Amino acid sequence: MTEPRAVDDRAPRTPRWVKISALVVLILAAAFIAIHLTGNSPSHGGN
Repeated sequence: MTEPRAVDDRAPRTPRWVKISALVVLILAAAFIAIHLTGNSPSHGGN
């Protein structure tokens, strides 16, 4: 007889595209915050 397959208790893995998208969003958010904290944000009035 063949042995029964072991039940995998782990949750399914997160797809690679989700991890990459999250990384891109985090980098863009960090850049946005850094630009505004340093005062180098562009002004909309041209002043």
